[in-house]
Amino acid sequence: MCLTTSGGLPLFTRKKGEGEPLPFSQVASLNGVHMFGKSQSIVLKNTSTQETTVVWRVKEESVTLIAAACGASEMLLDQLLTSVFNAMIMAVGIEELKSPRNADRLKRDLRICYPILDRLLESADTTSSDRAVTCSDLLGLVEVMLCQENHILQNLLDAWAECVDSLYAFLMIRGRVAVATPSWWSLHSEEKKLLALLVLQDGTCTASDIPVFLPCKSPAVPFRLVVCMLMAGVQVCALCGPSPTLTEVEHASLQCWKGAVDVLRAAEQCHPRNFSSSIQLDTGVMGLLLVDRQTGKFLLSRNQKTDAGKKEARSLSGAHRIDVLRTFYHQVAATFMNYYSSETSTEETETTEKSTMSIAQETYWCSEYHKCHALCHGSTLLCVLYASAVPIHTMRLITRRTLKFLTSDKQLCW
Repeated sequence: MCLTTSGGLPLFTRKKGEGEPLPFSQVASLNGVHMFGKSQSIVLKNTSTQETTVVWRVKEESVTLIAAACGASEMLLDQLLTSVFNAMIMAVGIEELKSPRNADRLKRDLRICYPILDRLLESADTTSSDRAVTCSDLLGLVEVMLCQENHILQNLLDAWAECVDSLYAFLMIRGRVAVATPSWWSLHSEEKKLLALLVLQDGTCTASDIPVFLPCKSPAVPFRLVVCMLMAGVQVCALCGPSPTLTEVEHASLQCWKGAVDVLRAAEQCHPRNFSSSIQLDTGVMGLLLVDRQTGKFLLSRNQKTDAGKKEARSLSGAHRIDVLRTFYHQVAATFMNYYSSETSTEETETTEKSTMSIAQETYWCSEYHKCHALCHGSTLLCVLYASAVPIHTMRLITRRTLKFLTSDKQLCW
């Protein structure tokens, strides 16, 4: 829920799951409790029942965001609200949110970001039992694909970015970022994530030109997000200034990429495995999640050929494997290994780390049908889903070897 802080006027309400949206009276009550605490010089941040957690956050002293969820931690909901507010900035700019001239107009302008908000809600859902709509996203992180052709695609992308006079360019294949320019990777992880989601929402257009505000880099002055479809499921994108025109961008795309159709089709074959078939993993591996917190990206693979534990492999569908890995990441690895991204400054992070006795480098999770193991190395975290027959000491060896395979191959561009 989103309301104006000064008057409590509702701007929008979005939901994920069964049941009707909360009625206005309950929304007003949740906001009223927060406003009463503020009048008493008390900041109400969160509360919880046996089933539900509620989190309040005030942004720029003008917008109040309220999130309520079952089975989600305060850290996850806090990250959700951060992403929601950043999506609002991307749509209308920070100045319009700081001092809205007209609440009704702001409500209309924010409708453009509703599909992104719904996708963010799906990313935060860790309890869904509907396998048909299982979302593989992680909040604040952009999904990537490691293709054997990435080094070739990187050269083509750099040449195209120079033609369209942009430092911030990226190539998306089947909704995953294959390669990007160094400047694009230097953007804040929230910005990269929201840009990728915006391209996905407009994925059927052959070309588009969308004004966007970057929540961290340029919240007050918009860029142009230009997108050209090279072939079905493949888009090349860039952040541009006033020039070049969309027609000129389309012409440059045709010139730079016309000889790369076979390379793009070969790279597309990585889906849904999401990394090169030349990398052969242990047969006990049923899925993996690779996260780099420093660059704000992740890779999720569920399409593993499994010999060990065939009964368990059959019982875990592709969607179920995603659920298990995401649940393990949120409930065990990210929390226990202090791996959630946050808005804290570098000094605050260093202070927190110094005050912490120790941060785990490895953790594992066992059930009747599968096991999970997580290994943290620097800013990189690897979570691997194994068949239950794989011994724990073997999991450690396989996880270390898999992490080395995926991150050391220069052609994959991790």
